[in-house]
Amino acid sequence: MRLLILLAAVPLWAFDDAGAILKRWIEAQHQNDQRAQQYTYVEDAHWFTYEKNGQLRKNRSETSEVLFVEGLEYKKLVARNGKPLDAREQARVEKEMSQTAEERRKHRRPRTPEGTISLGNQRVALGSMEEFLTLFDNRLVGEEEIRRRKAWVIASTPRAGRVPISEHEKQVLCFRKELWIDEADAVKAREILTVIGNHIFVNPGSTLTFEYEKIGPDTWHASSVILDTYRVRDKTLQPSTRTQYRLSKFQKFDVESTITVDVPRQ
Repeated sequence: MRLLILLAAVPLWAFDDAGAILKRWIEAQHQNDQRAQQYTYVEDAHWFTYEKNGQLRKNRSETSEVLFVEGLEYKKLVARNGKPLDAREQARVEKEMSQTAEERRKHRRPRTPEGTISLGNQRVALGSMEEFLTLFDNRLVGEEEIRRRKAWVIASTPRAGRVPISEHEKQVLCFRKELWIDEADAVKAREILTVIGNHIFVNPGSTLTFEYEKIGPDTWHASSVILDTYRVRDKTLQPSTRTQYRLSKFQKFDVESTITVDVPRQ
């Protein structure tokens, strides 16, 4: 009887295996991402510097419309520091979009590989969903509420003894990962990546934090991305910069249709 009482006190998720949860997540996330790729949105990017007293000082901001040109995602700058672009820069942006459209009509460019993210001019491989199972040791560490929804929490560390066989794997294995998986929809609600290696453009201790929200009846999308970087100062690791992206104004769009952009006249 005592054993039964003890078992009744243990939450059901404790009996679930991290690998099994991840497999359910991979299947659901792939389906969700296909739907999420049909949305345009507005991206507000803000760049900050940490002062010596630990306070953040804002340096600049940009607002972009993320839309589709020739069926592929395209980021169109529309404002700087909260102000619309002047006529000259707006003309330059329109010309660049026209040139991109023409280039894409001539040469169909493949989509960015899964698990790769661009931050400014830098690109880094975070790893595909399947690589959680092949490159990491995963543990189910608890259950939390994210925006009033229950989520499993999985901690992932580079697999012990795993020797990277490519530059891609070197980058992927630079991270320790925490993943919050929505229990009802089996998709990501939050993800925090902590840099622990030296093969990417930011120092160990730096973090990438992703927040995800429902933008439709059956679709989730990233709503916020924050990159906090660290540097060595006075022989200690201290916060250096923060880059923050906020995504909003999601609208569903037929990505198979072609946006016709006039070629700029010479």
